Amino acid sequence: MLVGAVWPDGVLAVRSVTSGANLSARGRDRFELDPLAILRAERGAREVGLEVLGFWHSHPDHPAVPSRLDTERAWAEYLYVIVSSSADGTGDVRGWRLLPGAGGFGELGMAVDGVAAEAGR
Repeated sequence: MLVGAVWPDGVLAVRSVTSGANLSARGRDRFELDPLAILRAERGAREVGLEVLGFWHSHPDHPAVPSRLDTERAWAEYLYVIVSSSADGTGDVRGWRLLPGAGGFGELGMAVDGVAAEAGR
């Protein structure tokens, strides 16, 4: 989970990243996040005045672009960070948010330690 705060200007500031078990039997190409991990992250975030802003997962040997399954299971208002990976290591890290209606995902610009990252990189 991505834990942080929403700044007054609407910027999502991720302060920490947690992980949870993948309950899917097809763990290489599917994910089903353990609901108890989400609850633990929400409780822990509230204890320090933060909130769960979204979720992250990897796409082994695939681009860091939401899949059909990602789109079907996404919750509105959350940030989704997808990391492409391969035997060579980590590739792109890209942020997404579900668009209103049936519009799928829109990519978000991201910054790391205050340095803006180009979309798609």
